[in-house]
Amino acid sequence: MKSFLLKTYTVVLLSLVLVSCTNPKEVINIDITAFMYGDEINQTVEVSMNGEYNTKEHSFIGSLVIGDVIKLEHVTFSPGSGLISYNESTRSYLGQIFFDYKSLNFSIEITDQDLYQQLTHSNHDGDKKITITSPANNLEDAKRIIAELKDKKLPFEK
Repeated sequence: MKSFLLKTYTVVLLSLVLVSCTNPKEVINIDITAFMYGDEINQTVEVSMNGEYNTKEHSFIGSLVIGDVIKLEHVTFSPGSGLISYNESTRSYLGQIFFDYKSLNFSIEITDQDLYQQLTHSNHDGDKKITITSPANNLEDAKRIIAELKDKKLPFEK
């Protein structure tokens, strides 16, 4: 009986050690064509998102590149929340992001005035937004994917 209890205790202890040693961070490397659309733009664009996704905290830290124009070295987000960019001590809210870690599908609703102007080369009146959705090559695919992402339960809504 003592031997059985000792073996059980050892197995439980080793299991706890192994579970505590697992790394909840997964490397994300997305290089894909996305569809960018809004009041003044409808086109495909190459997007790169590289960094680490924490599967326990459901958060991403890394970089985001949109086309040849936008290179954001330090971004962070949690699915369904805001996409935040840091440039030295300046913090910018770029818009809302929907992200599915398993499929790597994403949609970003950009509302930041400066980023909007850089992408469209036109003025932002405060109510305009650009949506970038991937994977999508046209407006129909982009709208379907963003609808699917918005319908998914967020990780903290279990």
